[in-house]
Amino acid sequence: MSSDERMDRMEVRMDRMENDIATLKHDVADLMRGQAEIKSTLSLMSNLLARIDGRMDEQRATINALIPVRIAAVPPAAA
Repeated sequence: MSSDERMDRMEVRMDRMENDIATLKHDVADLMRGQAEIKSTLSLMSNLLARIDGRMDEQRATINALIPVRIAAVPPAAA
């Protein structure tokens, strides 16, 4: 194998590697954009869940106030 053939093969390999690197950079950029979207969605979901949790606490207090104390104090039926 002559040195010219070796150089040609190396150049082909280098071109392939450069194409692979460009593809990987593009893929990483896509992943970063996707990650940013996921972060914003998770932040929104977290805020919504906190609001729901607060509303459930308010409703729990209201429901507990409506339940008469004597119902909770009824003894179990005799066996």
